[in-house]
Order: sequence, then C-alpha cells, then structure tokens
Amino acid sequence: MCLDEQRVTPATEVHHIIPIRTDPTKRLDRSNLMSLCKPCHSRITATSLDKALSSLQR
Repeated sequence: MCLDEQRVTPATEVHHIIPIRTDPTKRLDRSNLMSLCKPCHSRITATSLDKALSSLQR
C-alpha cells in the first residue's frame, strides 16, 4: 500500500486478505497474506471493522 502512495516503508505486520475467522484454512496461505507497515495495517483493519459494523446495523 505504501508503494502505491510512492513511499518505501518497512513491512512490520501481516494482513490476512480473507480474515481467519471467515476461513481458518487460509491462515498460512501465502496468496492470502499481505505485508504492511503498522499505519497501513491499522487503516485497513479499521476500514474492515467499520464495514462489518455497518452491515450489522442494517
């Protein structure tokens, strides 16, 4: 994500594209993993949580 914004930042966290709670079998599937810096991972997690909460409120 940082490279998309023209920044080079060390990846310190791993994001599961398909959440483990949705499909535990993809936990260690490399195609389901994305390396991110802490700020990008926090942003993606917050956005995902916001979407999940919105869908529950409908």
